[in-house]
Amino acid sequence: MEVVQTEFESRSPFGLISLCLLLGWALLQAQNVTAADSAPGNNEIEDSALAFNTRLSEQRALFNQQIDSLEFEFGPFDQTLLEPLRSLTDLAIEAGDFEDAGGIINRRLQLIRIAEGPQSLAQSDTLADLIRNDIRRNRWQEVTESFEHLHWLHAQNPDVNASSILKALSATVAWHYTAMYLDEPRLRIRHFQGATELVRQLIDLAEVRYGEDSPELIPWLYQDALERYRVRRLFESKDELGAQAKSAITRLDSQREGLNQVKRIRRLAESMDDPEAEAMALVYEADFQMLLGIRTAPRLYQAAMEKLEEAGVDRKKVEAFFARPLVLPESDFYFSIDEALAAQTIYGYTVGAQAEDTDDVIHLGDFIAWDESLPALRRPEIPELASTVGRELYAVEVRFTINSIGRVRSPRVEQSEPDQARVKRNAKDAIEAMQFRPKFSNGRGYRTRNVTMRYLYPPPL
Repeated sequence: MEVVQTEFESRSPFGLISLCLLLGWALLQAQNVTAADSAPGNNEIEDSALAFNTRLSEQRALFNQQIDSLEFEFGPFDQTLLEPLRSLTDLAIEAGDFEDAGGIINRRLQLIRIAEGPQSLAQSDTLADLIRNDIRRNRWQEVTESFEHLHWLHAQNPDVNASSILKALSATVAWHYTAMYLDEPRLRIRHFQGATELVRQLIDLAEVRYGEDSPELIPWLYQDALERYRVRRLFESKDELGAQAKSAITRLDSQREGLNQVKRIRRLAESMDDPEAEAMALVYEADFQMLLGIRTAPRLYQAAMEKLEEAGVDRKKVEAFFARPLVLPESDFYFSIDEALAAQTIYGYTVGAQAEDTDDVIHLGDFIAWDESLPALRRPEIPELASTVGRELYAVEVRFTINSIGRVRSPRVEQSEPDQARVKRNAKDAIEAMQFRPKFSNGRGYRTRNVTMRYLYPPPL
């Protein structure tokens, strides 16, 4: 049998110890694979659980021996420790020992910072592991600090492109929004303030990187418009969150400022030489006018329909798009009808044709409310690194009518889980507080009957 000399064998006579440990681990793995080939029967479940725990313990012991050997050979800060530490992290997580996993991840961060420097982006993946592990431990403050550290790292590296920096900053904003319904209620307003401050930084950075007249600003400007709308709904909250907002946030005419941002988006879209994007910008401006109760919204919707037809979009497709009522505001800016429809499909939006001269059957899909204090606001997108977070959600299926100005009439609950009067009442109250883009045709809005929605919201902490 030919023996291949490893790198650390050539560096130290003690390398053979590590090699033996690795070979032993490989043999153990082979034994585990062989044992796994025959699935245990019902009478062997307890034995299987014991075997699983034994396997994990043996593998963790082998990696700890390997790490001890490497430390003896090369010292406690050598980079050869990173791979076995990563494997040991995975085993600790598999065993449910998240506290131990957190300590190992922090040691990996220390090794990377010693080797690469405290501002190195090489630590990004390990910080991501730390975020996911702290989420398992419900350590929300530590998660917040790691997200902020990630966007700080991106900002400290001049070679990082603008898109990556903005995405890191946006992910931190999204985390603050997510933490509002995970963290302690007394900290919700602090998270909202953190998000607000970062959104302002995001716009400033985007303007510097792209220029104040660049259409690349559009997604970021729309995020700012949404944030300003959320400020208004925050002030309208009737519980302690609203009281905290009134004492902590200086309220200007935030929603009208949001409309001004959407008007700016429209001007930028006009410079794109893309009639469909320009038409969609008209739709969004009309949406914000609807939210403000401005009566010129139908005029803008009509102008958008005409612009879409000028852009070559099939007339039937345009009519079908405007026949679909929608909760306002949209979560993102979409540059085309197809993008907007695809997003609706993700939420579960469906339209079923009925007999002639009757309304289509419209199900608006799932609406997940942000917080028990913000029941009429859709939950902002959860950052990808925090995709495993979860809370119990009450689910209520509601049928209602949307009138010609986008307000809900006659909501009635068809199904509720749990089946409690309070849960049903909360769902109906939330839906009645929403503003919809109504079915629109021939320059005016129309009533839509028998619309359904699955409304989900988190119970109070």
